[in-house]
Amino acid sequence: MRGTGRPPPDGRGNAPMALVVGAGAAGLSAAHLLAGAGVDVRVLEAGDTYGGRMRQARDLVDFPLPLGAEWLHADARALDDVAGAPVEVGLVGYGPGDTFGTFDGALAIEPLVDDDLKFAGSSWLDFFDRYVVADVADRLQFDTRVVRIDATGDRVEVTCADGRSYAADGVIVTVPVAVLRDRAITFVPDLGPDRWAAIEEVEVWGGLKVFIEFDERFYPTFLGFPDSDTKAGQRLYYDAAHGQDSSANVLGLFAVGAPAVPYQGLDGDALRAHVLAELDEVFDGAASRTYRRHIAQDWSAEPTIGQAYVSDHANWRLVRTLGRPANDRVLFAGDAYTDGEHWSEVHVAAKSARVAVDRLLALLRRR
Repeated sequence: MRGTGRPPPDGRGNAPMALVVGAGAAGLSAAHLLAGAGVDVRVLEAGDTYGGRMRQARDLVDFPLPLGAEWLHADARALDDVAGAPVEVGLVGYGPGDTFGTFDGALAIEPLVDDDLKFAGSSWLDFFDRYVVADVADRLQFDTRVVRIDATGDRVEVTCADGRSYAADGVIVTVPVAVLRDRAITFVPDLGPDRWAAIEEVEVWGGLKVFIEFDERFYPTFLGFPDSDTKAGQRLYYDAAHGQDSSANVLGLFAVGAPAVPYQGLDGDALRAHVLAELDEVFDGAASRTYRRHIAQDWSAEPTIGQAYVSDHANWRLVRTLGRPANDRVLFAGDAYTDGEHWSEVHVAAKSARVAVDRLLALLRRR
């Protein structure tokens, strides 16, 4: 097998076996890379579908609305790295004519300066469908909640809530930090005091997104407030139809951390009333006059996720601790399990999966 880049078969002539826990961006990326390296991989997902926080809605307007991950906070070439090959994806940025409004008792409008990119006519989930999931769809197993990972034997034993168990040569864990914080998974050997301290102490933001359709556009590209970007969290309204081939007028609300709390726990009618009252104060009642319908996604309330993401202002040393392997056969990947340089971005989650896969493949080649 020298020079192939693939791990050798086991003593029975079978391909090595790996398990991935979680089918979000990192889990799907890890499975994609492992399958491409000739590893027999299975993804165990607690929910009933894949994508994690890349969920989208297609039934409100005529383009997909990203209920979670939305922007690419990097150069477009980062998508090539995620796919492992050049990709063709429609992206749109911000430029002349785009504006940022700030409301603090009065509305002030200024030109928008922003380097982020949005998908045009698609989403992060569509991108993964085309370039990642297509290769591993038959390796995804849903409604399978992992409760124990035991790496003390010759193989790693993974036990699920329904009593089923699986054995593998290595495991990559990609569940959100909130799941680990709830002690939803028991690790044997234990993860140790340093990692548990990082899990407990790293700042994790809850959050939600709301999309509201209106009969007309009365708002700038972005609308901010005094709490729109602080160490406690973020809150922004934005033109969700920006760059889309659509005549729909859709305003998105993105809120994480402390600024998200006033919206969370409100039912459909109460949330609508709260949001419209907030916008009416800024735009002289235009929101209520032109409101059509809305949808919302509260990530803090998702039982298998329980969070938005690790705070932008989290301690980088804690993030780096989260990203370290538990041992040579149990590794972590995801938007929060990185080298501490960057975190809480989709392409960074995919990059962390590549690091974990490379470590696992190196182990398998040494067998």
